Parts: sequence; structure tokens; C-alpha cells
Amino acid sequence: MAMTETKPATGAETDHAPARSGPGELERLVGTGDHRTIGRMFIGFSLMFSALALIGRTLHGVDVLTDNGVLGRFAAMTNLSSLVALLLIGAVPLLVGIAMVIVPLQVGSPAIAFPRAAALSLWGWLLAAGVFVTSVALNGGIGGRNDAATRLGNVSTGAMLVALGLATVCVMTTVVAHRPLGMGLSKVPLFSWSMLVAGAIWLLSFGSAFAHVVVGQISHAGAAELLKNFDAGLSWLVRGPSIYMIAIPALGIAGDVVGRATGRRLANYFVFQTLIAAFAVLSFGAWAQTPSSARTIVWSLIALLIALPVLGMLGGLADALRHGSIRPDAALISSLLALLLLLGAAACGALQALDGAGSGQLIGFGARGMAVGQASFVIGAAFLGALAGLFGWSPQLWGRPSAGPAALGAVALTTLGYALLGTSGLVQAIVQIDGKDTAEAAFGAAAAAGGVLAVLGILGVISATLGAARAGNDEGAEELNGLTLEWSGAPLALDAAPIRSPYPLLDNAEEANPGKENA
Repeated sequence: MAMTETKPATGAETDHAPARSGPGELERLVGTGDHRTIGRMFIGFSLMFSALALIGRTLHGVDVLTDNGVLGRFAAMTNLSSLVALLLIGAVPLLVGIAMVIVPLQVGSPAIAFPRAAALSLWGWLLAAGVFVTSVALNGGIGGRNDAATRLGNVSTGAMLVALGLATVCVMTTVVAHRPLGMGLSKVPLFSWSMLVAGAIWLLSFGSAFAHVVVGQISHAGAAELLKNFDAGLSWLVRGPSIYMIAIPALGIAGDVVGRATGRRLANYFVFQTLIAAFAVLSFGAWAQTPSSARTIVWSLIALLIALPVLGMLGGLADALRHGSIRPDAALISSLLALLLLLGAAACGALQALDGAGSGQLIGFGARGMAVGQASFVIGAAFLGALAGLFGWSPQLWGRPSAGPAALGAVALTTLGYALLGTSGLVQAIVQIDGKDTAEAAFGAAAAAGGVLAVLGILGVISATLGAARAGNDEGAEELNGLTLEWSGAPLALDAAPIRSPYPLLDNAEEANPGKENA
């Protein structure tokens, strides 16, 4: 029998053995489960995609103004695709990104629930959004003429709905399961509360919309049939009352921003939570999928009642500002402007309800123009609410406060842009009574100007956030000063005292200075 001997490695040979290298920066980025990194990537990519979608809205306005002299036969596709893009690759993922970072901090958790699922939602959404943009470029998207590209747009729309739904589940589970001892749902910060109730509405609505996407795909429909499928089964997502659901977190952000700006507790905290929940319930629109639903008494009542929670929030926040020492900044201004844009959307809905009382003949508004105006106002409100979160929680997101002048300029441009986009649809609907040509000219001019201003606003947001991110954490950073747990600078310890109110840091300050009046 033969024997084989192997020579043991010497010390010198062992020393020269190649060292096993660890994962590189790109590998760590792709495989990360850190909620801060995931949230920042959601925010960054959604801002860039929003700019692209707004460019599409601008081109559509110019095209209408020049009598199809720019886009021509691509006009209808650009109009619908850009509106859907502002919803699914703009406002919703932007709010989800902020929630990924802030919600775990608000409930004192070191991580988000299901971190790998959160990472999967990011990469799934990013891939689907890229495919959707590509399909639009190939004359597909929503309303395109190329059959293959339109089916690609349909698939990517469904994939975005699934990815955003998965991200929403992670955020909701964090609020429900990661709360510390003593923090019942009645003591959850308003932004986390708003993400919880918004998540319930989003999941129900996205699930219903996804079913229609599947129907369109398994039927092997062409471009024309997919457009009909969108009109019959998906267009309700971008009209009332369902469109309001994307602005639910803006109400919670406004409450938290005003609380920090005044340094005081919001009186009647449960009332604020109830107002947010009522707004969420009224925004559920999966039942109103057919155009005929807009002529029902239920739809008209919701269109009129949706303004009440917004007015209640504005009144309560105005009272808090009246009694507190205000520190106005971009976050505070943006949060209040978001609520005003929501009132603009509610005005569009009220006019639709009024016209619906005569089966569309009482006044004769253009239904499509009114729906576009309403959607633009709501998307603008959601975006301004997100800006309030970006600037208000800039130290948690980027390590430093955002630059004051740049942030204020971005808020002003974004507000004017979305206000013009909303007004363009409103003007088109009203002026259409006097003639089609006048209505289209007014719509085109307002939409083009609004799109340009909104794009400039997004560029200002990117500039302000990049400045804060580059500065990062340093010794000269502003001292964190807030009322809720995200301002503590560290996750809550396991042996920490039970939470006694929605403002635990204010509770600690009152204990340290019992003579100080904070209530």
C-alpha cells in the first residue's frame, strides 16, 4: 500500500499566505440592513426620480401650450406616466425613506423590524422604478403605444406597489412591536402614529391596485387594452378620495415639527391622533374604482368632510404656536404650507361634489382637469410634508442641520411649483366652460411654469441635504434639542424607565428642573 506524505506548512509560508479580504464598500452597501442607510437611499433616489417626473409634467404643459408641438403623440403617455411616477417613485418612497430612519428612533429601537425585508423593499423598488422610467422612454409606461414597453410599464408598476407595501409592513411592525415599556399607542409620536394608520390604508389600496395589474398582465393585453385596464382599475389611485392617502404622514410630521418648534406639549394629544386617523379613513378609496362612484352621495360627503380633519389640525397647531415661543424654520413653514395645499385639494373635491349634484351638468366643470388639479395639490402637500421631515430631522438623517437659506428657498420654490400645478388643473376645469382652446392654453402655461419651479425646488432640496451630509457629525454641530426619543441621540436602554407621555425628553427635563413650567 502506497503512503503519501504531505509536508506541513512552515511559519514563513504561513506568514506569506494571502489574507482573506473583507467585503468592499459596494458589497456592504448592497447587503446592508441598517435602517439609516436604507432610508437615505430611498430619500436620495426618490428625489432624483421626482425631478424626472416633474420634467415630464413640464414638457406636457409646454406641449399643450404649443398645440402638441413638443411631445406630439407621446403627450398622453407622458401625462399619465408622470402623474403615476410622482406618486410611486416620488412622494410615497420619499416618505417611506424618512420613516425608515426616524420611526425606529422615535420608539427607541436600535433597528427597524425585518431589516433584510426593508433592504429587499429598497432594491425591489429601485429596480422597478428604473424599469418604469425605461418603459416610458420606449413609449410604454402608462398610455404608451408600444405593446412590449407598455407591458413592461405595467409589470414595473405592480413591482413598485409590492416593494412599497413591504417597506410599509416593516415600518408598521416597528411601531407596533418595538415600542418600549410604557409607550402605548396613545403615546406614540405623531409621525409614527401617522405612518401606522397610513400603512393600513396603503396596504389595502396597493393590494387592490396590484390585483388589476395582474389582470392586465395575465390577459396578454396590448397597449390599448392596458390603457383601458388602467382607466377601469388603477386610475382611482390618482383621484379622490384615494389620492389623499399619500398625505397622511404629512399631518403627523406637522404635529411633531410644531411641538419641537414651540418646545411645549401639544394639548389634547388624543384629538390630534383622532384627526389623523379620521383623515386616513376618509382617504380610503378602493371602493370608488369606477368613474360613476364620483356621482354617489357617499363620494360627495367624503369630498366635503375630508377638509374637516385638516382644518382641525391647522386650528390645533395654530393654538400651540400662539402659546409657545416659536422658532420658525424651513421645517415649520413647510409643514404648515403642506396643510394649506391639502385645503386646496379639498376645495377641488368640494367643487366636484357640487357639480356632481347635477350629474355633472350643474356647472359643467371638466372632470379630468379637476382630478389632475386635486392630485397635484395632494402630491405637493405630501412632498412639502416630506421636506418638513427632511429639514426638521436633518441631524438624524444627515448628521447636521440643513442650511437655512437653501432650505427656505427650496420650500418656497416647491410650494409655488406644486401650487401652480394644482391651479393648472383647476383653471382648466373651470375655464373649459368658456371654451376648449382657452382652457388648454391656461393649463399649459400654469403646468409648464409649475413644473419648472418644482424641479428647481427639488434641486434646492438636494443641495441643502448634500451640504448637511458632507458636513456630517463634528464638534461644532448644533446640540440636539427635542421632545421625543429621536432627539436623545441613542436608542433607548433596555432598563430605561417606562415612558409616561408622548414627550419623554420633556418629562426628563421637567424632572431635572421641577420649577420650570413646560406644560
